[in-house]
Amino acid sequence: MVEIKAMGLFLLCQFIWDKFVRGLSKLYYMIKGLVLNAKTQSEHDKLITLYSYEWGKIQAIVPSAKKIAAKLSSATEPLTESEFLVFNTHFAMRSKVIGASIIKNNMRIKTDLNKNSYALYAAEISDKFTPFNLENSKKYDLIARIWEILETCKYSKRALIAFILRFLKLSGYAFSDYLQRANTFVSEDIKNTIKRLSSCSGDEVDCMCGVEDEQIWNCLESYLTNYIPRPLLSVFFKKIGRYGNYFMHKIL
Repeated sequence: MVEIKAMGLFLLCQFIWDKFVRGLSKLYYMIKGLVLNAKTQSEHDKLITLYSYEWGKIQAIVPSAKKIAAKLSSATEPLTESEFLVFNTHFAMRSKVIGASIIKNNMRIKTDLNKNSYALYAAEISDKFTPFNLENSKKYDLIARIWEILETCKYSKRALIAFILRFLKLSGYAFSDYLQRANTFVSEDIKNTIKRLSSCSGDEVDCMCGVEDEQIWNCLESYLTNYIPRPLLSVFFKKIGRYGNYFMHKIL
């Protein structure tokens, strides 16, 4: 009789362990992600948009991240690559960030006004042309790569153009295909340069000669506005270029 009770107690404990303890552990996940943007969710919480390596684009709540000296604040800033411990009951629900550690802070682009603007533009393009919960390791690597390139490259706008062209192609909005279909007044030289930029690596951007960055940028920006209803950060680029040095002088 005692053995039967002991066996029953053992089976009950095993059931509780399998049902609750193991089940609860499945709600916690370690993911690697790039912080595309962040905004205030409540008085102290933050809502971030991540492009994660495992799940693609997701949104997550960061509790108490707006408080002074919050532990999760720096790891959840835009343009940061971090590893996150998240709580999630379903992949379609918003995750809750429990812990985070910085993989790469990208401080060199955060402290440079122009490079920071280009990096944020790349993040916005990544956000707008990517659906939720659809992982794509090539997109993840491309976003991380453009942030890395912007730290050291000489022609930041050209690097951003090359990134946008490749990202649009991965998203099914190839700009070169659009130029072939539409009746655009674009010269053959510009079209050939766009093809070169669409396939070049980050290390080749500064070495390319005869690139009309402004003309390609104007064509590409016009194309993007057909898919994004509200103005992009590029609306403010001319103001930044015109008054950026003045503001930096005042800040410093």
